[in-house]
Amino acid sequence: MRLTIFYKLFVSLLLTSTIMMAGMALLINNSFQSGLQIYLNQRKVDKLEVIALQVSQYYDSENGWQAIKARPYLWENLLRQVIRRSQNGSRPARGPDNVQLSWHDRIILLNKQGEPVFDYPKMRQHENSDSQFINVPIFVDNKTVGWISIMQRETIPSPLAESFFKQQLNNFYLIALWVALFSFVVAGGLVRHFLKPLKYLHAGATALQHGDFQQQIPVQGNDELAELSQTFNQLTNTLRQQKKLREQWLADISHELRTPVAVLLSEVEAIEDGIRKPEPKYIKSLHDQVLNLRSLVDDLYQLSLSESGVNIDRSQPVDLTLLLEIIANQNEARLNEKQIQLKRLYQGPAIMLQADRKSLTQLISNIFENSYRYTDCRGVVQVS
Repeated sequence: MRLTIFYKLFVSLLLTSTIMMAGMALLINNSFQSGLQIYLNQRKVDKLEVIALQVSQYYDSENGWQAIKARPYLWENLLRQVIRRSQNGSRPARGPDNVQLSWHDRIILLNKQGEPVFDYPKMRQHENSDSQFINVPIFVDNKTVGWISIMQRETIPSPLAESFFKQQLNNFYLIALWVALFSFVVAGGLVRHFLKPLKYLHAGATALQHGDFQQQIPVQGNDELAELSQTFNQLTNTLRQQKKLREQWLADISHELRTPVAVLLSEVEAIEDGIRKPEPKYIKSLHDQVLNLRSLVDDLYQLSLSESGVNIDRSQPVDLTLLLEIIANQNEARLNEKQIQLKRLYQGPAIMLQADRKSLTQLISNIFENSYRYTDCRGVVQVS
């Protein structure tokens, strides 16, 4: 199955959002639960301080806690009063919460040596090595005479607190669900927005494949995709320019080849018609034309190997007077057919150049070809 970039990015964004939401859910759940537990424990501490203040009246400097130890119902009544005031009409714990120790059973009265004043059999059954206690000192005349201790519970004890915790947790799950749906929509929109330049590039590449070099794609923004779009537009401009140059190049090639072929044809026809005899100088002229054609074919081969065109070699010694004479002899028959008089005005010493013989030959041949085409009948061509 072929997976497009859209689905890859979409799944990546959606998976990332889902993992982040799941991680946030776990962290917020633990943080909220532990924070709520700390809050409830702090409330227990506040109640323990009230108990410590009230139980301090039963302490005797000589007998210690013997008065309340001999009458344990005083301790029980004191705990009931504090619990009754703190509940304010709330319902007592029911169901699974009764399996654990109640808040009443987890409170311990300790003397100043840290030893329990009463015997707590229920506490010993539930106590383990991991049990943690909160101790609140009992002061009499600014001296610590004992402690009120309570064993902490890791679970939320109050039904009201537990209901509040569940309600908040359900609200968070609902919010997380809506955020996940929102992430789904946003991820789809963002991926479509980010991949829009790629769609334009695909359409542009398809147009180039079918030979449409006028294709230009819109550039949006200034990011990497925008740079890619600009590069694509520059590519289409370059290809369009190269197409024009190639067409012009083909036209120039046909023009370059037409001149020697026409000269060669006219000289061959002159010999066939008996106007000229197959003398050595005419045969040599034909041979020079064939060499000229071969030179042009070699140039075309070099052009096919390199876009830079013909490599001009200016180190060759060239006799310009001799080169003019050779090309003039090659075109004289054609000019005579059109009744064009050829005048040579370059008689004199040889003119030596450091130049490219093939390029000069092409240049002078083109001048003769244009003179043949655009000179009226009975005209004159002067070469000087």
